[in-house]
Amino acid sequence: MRRKPMISPSSPTGAAITMSTLADKMGRGIQLTNAEQNIVMVNSAQIFASSFGPLPSDMRLTAMQLPENVKGVLASFSM
Repeated sequence: MRRKPMISPSSPTGAAITMSTLADKMGRGIQLTNAEQNIVMVNSAQIFASSFGPLPSDMRLTAMQLPENVKGVLASFSM
């Protein structure tokens, strides 16, 4: 079961404090700089990845298997 993204974490980390500060800045109507936008993008990606995507340790490389309909098309060309 996947967790929902945390909007306001109970134990603030450096990233959470930074996100909170930048959210307050945006809430006051101040435009974020390019560097701040990049920070927000990276931190948001980490939050979404931990909530919705597999972790790198969960990913395994396996041999690709062709779908049955593709195998059928290949078989029709072999005749």
